[in-house]
Amino acid sequence: MAALLGQVPIFVGVPIAMLGLLSTVSPAAANTLQKIFQFWRAMAHLMLSNESPGKSTIKQLPDPDQLINHKTEKVNIIFVRHCESTWNEVFNRGNLVERLLMMPFRVARALFNEALQTPMGGSIFLDSPISVEGTAQARMLLAIVEGKEAVEKKSDDAEKSLKILRGTEGKSILVSSNLQRCLETIVIGFWGRLQRSGERVYVLSDLQETSANVDTMTLSKPKGLPPLLSLGAALEDEKFEPEKRFEASQNMGQKQIFEPGVTRIARFAGWCFDAKEASGSTIIVSGHSLYFKTFFQMYLGRSVDHVCKKKKIVNAGAVAFTLERGTVDGKLLYRIDPSSISVVVGGFSK
Repeated sequence: MAALLGQVPIFVGVPIAMLGLLSTVSPAAANTLQKIFQFWRAMAHLMLSNESPGKSTIKQLPDPDQLINHKTEKVNIIFVRHCESTWNEVFNRGNLVERLLMMPFRVARALFNEALQTPMGGSIFLDSPISVEGTAQARMLLAIVEGKEAVEKKSDDAEKSLKILRGTEGKSILVSSNLQRCLETIVIGFWGRLQRSGERVYVLSDLQETSANVDTMTLSKPKGLPPLLSLGAALEDEKFEPEKRFEASQNMGQKQIFEPGVTRIARFAGWCFDAKEASGSTIIVSGHSLYFKTFFQMYLGRSVDHVCKKKKIVNAGAVAFTLERGTVDGKLLYRIDPSSISVVVGGFSK
C-alpha cells in the first residue's frame, strides 16, 4: 500500500506536466488543464468558504426599518431570476422520487457532456449554462417582455414594469451576474430590446451567487466573459459577438473564498446608488435565487413577514421593488419598501 501511495505523485504529476507542455501548442489541452485547476479551486471554495449567510448573520445587521421617517434616496430595481441551468436539470428537477430515479442517468449524461465541452473551455457543472428547458424558458420570457405572449395581469405596477423591461417606458439599464446562466437569460429574454436599443449589458461580479456550490464558480476572467458556447445558436444568430453585447469592465472575475456573500450584496446595493451608469435608471438585474432571497432578508425590516424572505423567485420570474438609502445616527442604511414589491412575471416557488 505504501508503495502504491508513493506512486500517486507520478500518476497525477506526469499527466499534468504533459498537459502543460501540450497547452503551449493546443488550445484544447490548455482548456483541459485550466478545467483541472478550476475544479481544484471550486472544491477549495466548497470546503473553506463561508458564502451562505445564516439567520444569525442577518439578525446582526441593523434593522432597515430604522430608516422610516428619515430622508432617503430611492432607486427602482427589477430582479429577474435566471432560467433553468444544467445543474438544476441534473440535481433539482422534479420531485424527490423523480430525482432519485433519474439521477444516475442525468449524472452520466452530464459527465459525457462535460467531457465534450472541456476542450472548448465550457462546463456543465462549473458555471452551469442554461439547459434546453432553460432556453425554452428564456424564449418564453422574451415573448412576454415583447408582449407576444399574454400573461395574467398581476397589478398596474406589474404592467408598468413590463413596459420598463421592454424598454418602452422610462430609463433603465440591464445588469447581470458574471455566471453564464444569467448572461444567457438576459440576452435571450431581452433580445428584442437589445436589438432595438443597441445597449450593452453590464456584467457585475458582485452579483455572483451566494453559495459554495461548484456551479456558482465563474469561468470568466477579470474584465472578461465565460465561454457562452451555445448562446449564438439559442439566438439563431451565427454571427453573435458577445463582446458587443456585454460591458465587462466591472467583472472582477472569481469571487474570493473567504468573503461572505453578504459583502457582495452590500457592495451591489451601494452600486445601485453610486454608479454613474445607474443614475436615474430602473436597474434590471439578471441574477440568482439565493442571492435575491438573501437581498430581501437583508433589506426588508426584521418584523416584515413576506414570501420573498422565505421562497425563491421561480426560473425566469421577475419581481420589482424600490430600494431606499439613508443615514441614521451616522450609519448608512438600505431598506426595501415592502409596499413596493410586485410580481411582474412568474412569482415565488411553492
